[in-house]
Amino acid sequence: MGDISDPTSWAPVNESSWDLLNDSVNLIGSTTICGVSYGVALTLLLVCAITFRRNLRNSRAGLYQMLYISFMFILGTIYIASNARTMELSYVLNRNYPGGPAQYSYYIYSQPITIVGLVAFFGANWMSDALLLWRLFIIYASSPYRLPVIVFPSLLFLASLSMSIITIVTSTQPNSSFWATNAVQFALAYYSLTVSFTIISTVLMLVQLFIFRRRFMEYLGEEYADRYTSIGAMLIESSALYTVWSIIFLGLYIVNHPVQYVFLASLAEVQIISPLLIILRVFQRKAWDSSTEATLTSLQVRTGTQNRSMFQRSSLEAGVSTSESMKSSTLRVVKQEESFTAPP
Repeated sequence: MGDISDPTSWAPVNESSWDLLNDSVNLIGSTTICGVSYGVALTLLLVCAITFRRNLRNSRAGLYQMLYISFMFILGTIYIASNARTMELSYVLNRNYPGGPAQYSYYIYSQPITIVGLVAFFGANWMSDALLLWRLFIIYASSPYRLPVIVFPSLLFLASLSMSIITIVTSTQPNSSFWATNAVQFALAYYSLTVSFTIISTVLMLVQLFIFRRRFMEYLGEEYADRYTSIGAMLIESSALYTVWSIIFLGLYIVNHPVQYVFLASLAEVQIISPLLIILRVFQRKAWDSSTEATLTSLQVRTGTQNRSMFQRSSLEAGVSTSESMKSSTLRVVKQEESFTAPP
C-alpha cells in the first residue's frame, strides 16, 4: 500500500516500463481516440440524415442506404460501449491484476462483454467491405472487364469473412485473446486478406475513376469534372482512409507495438466513417452511379463532329473560342441530363 509521505510508493507494483507503456497507450486509445472517432462518425451520420431528408426522402434506394449506415453506426456504438466497460473493469475494478490493466483486458476476452464488442467490430467491418464491393461493381458496371474485376475481390471478401469468424471463435476461447499465439495466426490471415481486399479494390476504383476524370475533362473541363473525379472525391469513393488505417494497424500488430491500440480502437469507427463519407456523396448526388457514365456517353454523342463544326462556325461569328463554346453547350446538356435522372 502506498505511503502518503513517499511518492515513490504510489507507482504501480511489479510492472515493467513496457507494461506501463502498454497500459498508457491502451487507455488513451480506448478512451480519447475512440471517443473522438465516434464523435466524427456521429456527426457524419447526422449530416447524412439531414441530406437524405432534404434530397432523397422519397427514394427507396436512399432509405435502404440510410438504414444500412444506421445499422453500422449501431454496431460502432455497441463496440464503444463494450470498450468502455472493459476499461472500467481493467483500470478501476481490477487494476492490480498481474501485468497491469492491459493484461487484464486480454484475460477477459472470453467474457460476454468482450465477445459482444468483438462481434460488433467485425460486423461493422463486414458491412464496410460489402459496401466497398458494391461501389466497385457500380464503378465498373459498364466496363468490359467488370467480370474479372469483380470476381477476384469477391473471393477475397468471402475468404476474409470466413477467416474473421475463425478469429472470433479462436480469440474468445478460455485463456485466449486477440493476441494469444493460437489466435494471432488467424488474425494475421484475416487482416492480410481484408487489407489486400481494400488495397486491390481501392486501386481498381482509382484507376477507373482516373480514366473517367480524363474523359470528363475532355468534354466538360476541370471545374465540372472535379464534382465526380477530383482527387478528394476519388479517395473518398475508393475508401482510401480505411485502407491506410488498416495498413498502419496491421504493421503495428505484426510487431506487437503498443501504438497498435490507438489504431485498433479507432479502426472500429474509421471503418464506419469511410462508408458514411461515401453514402454522404451519394445523398448529395455527387457520387458515381449508373447514370453518370450514361450521361458522359450521351455527351460524347451530342458533341460529335457535326456539333463541333456548328460550334466552330457560331464561335467564329461571336468571337469565342471553339472549346469555350463547346464547353458551354455541353454544360447545358449536363444540367438537362441531371434534371432528367434526378430522383423525385
